[in-house]
Amino acid sequence: MSRWIKRHGLFYFGREKIILTVFYLLHLAKDLNPFESQRAIHGIAGESLSTIKVEGTQERGGDTMFERILVPLDGSGSAEHVLPYAEAIAAKFKAEMILASVSEFGSEERDHLYESYLDRMVQQVQAQLQEWGGEEGVQVKGEVLFGKPASEILRYADEKNVSLITMASRGRSSRGPWFLGNIAAKVLRATSKPVLLVRAKAGEDRLREKRLVRKILVPLDGSKLGELALPHAEALVQALDSELILFHAFTLITMEAGYRYAEIVPDKLKETEEYAKKSILAYLDGLGKSFQEKGIRVAKVLRFGPAPDQILEYAEENGIDIIAMSTHGRSGIGRWVFGSVTDKVLHAGNTAVLTVRATRG
Repeated sequence: MSRWIKRHGLFYFGREKIILTVFYLLHLAKDLNPFESQRAIHGIAGESLSTIKVEGTQERGGDTMFERILVPLDGSGSAEHVLPYAEAIAAKFKAEMILASVSEFGSEERDHLYESYLDRMVQQVQAQLQEWGGEEGVQVKGEVLFGKPASEILRYADEKNVSLITMASRGRSSRGPWFLGNIAAKVLRATSKPVLLVRAKAGEDRLREKRLVRKILVPLDGSKLGELALPHAEALVQALDSELILFHAFTLITMEAGYRYAEIVPDKLKETEEYAKKSILAYLDGLGKSFQEKGIRVAKVLRFGPAPDQILEYAEENGIDIIAMSTHGRSGIGRWVFGSVTDKVLHAGNTAVLTVRATRG
């Protein structure tokens, strides 16, 4: 192995490790086309979508539809920040909205307060749905659940075949942005349903103009698993007349034992980097073309650096309204570990995040 590495212009330092991503290995196999190259880069090894199930959507006429939206509310103004997002989606998809509060301690007085609160919120949401372009007859109902909040939300979402859970990251129980002990965190970790997590109140201009979602960013790692959020993003950009941004961030090497970037033979590194960029851009262009043919506005973005940092930085700098991400897209050297990347994105920033989880079926 060490002789092979030396022969191809790299250094091998015994027990100290230099991990070169498979971009370079792929460079030695240029007979692959760009799309297959990208799959090889990420060690997809023939991963098939036929073994993957994405919950929460129904296919109608080729479009992914949101049919039933669950909106957990705890009575706080912070939790209600999610309502405009849920209303905008429900109006366009004619989806049923379920406003749910959980009574953990089950006193008659508290239960009555929840019922009164939800009755008021149902009336408010019904009026606002029409402002978002919703047709008469779109169902909105309130449900008081009893038990542990996270467990009840998860149970209800499964029993009622909910298509989307929309939650605020702050509510009555939070201690700050994305407090790990709160209900939203528990639901995100445990549910198989798509979740839209809203971290900040929408801007007044967006609310006034009823143009809440103008740009949706989809980070991609080149794998089929990483692409699982695309159908949801596509449905949203078509319904909300938004722009779709296909995004990839990459780094060529991860180094340990303190060796510097320059210690790789410079000409080999530069050649490998250029080939990697071309392969990734070809992959993004291929995806982008398929959406453009459907009349969707698409932008392709390639950034160099750690994926979570680049996603958050780009979202903040470019007014991204929703980041749509897969929560399962792992395996292979150099792969974004999508669970980890998504988790880091959820921990920082104020941009709403739509998470889509793959389950084996």
